[in-house]
Amino acid sequence: MDISKLNKGQKSYKGGIYIFSGRPDPTWQVEEVIAQRLEELWDLLEPLAGECPFAPPLGYRGCFLRCANDHEWLAYDGVVTLKTGGGCESRKDKDRKFEKLLLSSAPKGIFPISF
Repeated sequence: MDISKLNKGQKSYKGGIYIFSGRPDPTWQVEEVIAQRLEELWDLLEPLAGECPFAPPLGYRGCFLRCANDHEWLAYDGVVTLKTGGGCESRKDKDRKFEKLLLSSAPKGIFPISF
């Protein structure tokens, strides 16, 4: 099932990190070239056979990429989940390449010093 195709030329890719409790989490604009690279990484990932990892109630709980076409990827602890209007799908990212690339696209200083 190919539910991940980005709308080429769309202008809105938003990255974010789930880290705070009680205040807004940091978000940033993600360049189209990075969003396309993230999709390429997604296409290479194998389907997840088991359960998704549970994030703790406090602290780092993953990062996300949201697109104007209602696609949202959530990366946490070696798993990437894509949510669309048609459902969701999770894949293994053992080396956390998707998560690392997305986090590296954030502007310097956007994360708390302790992160």
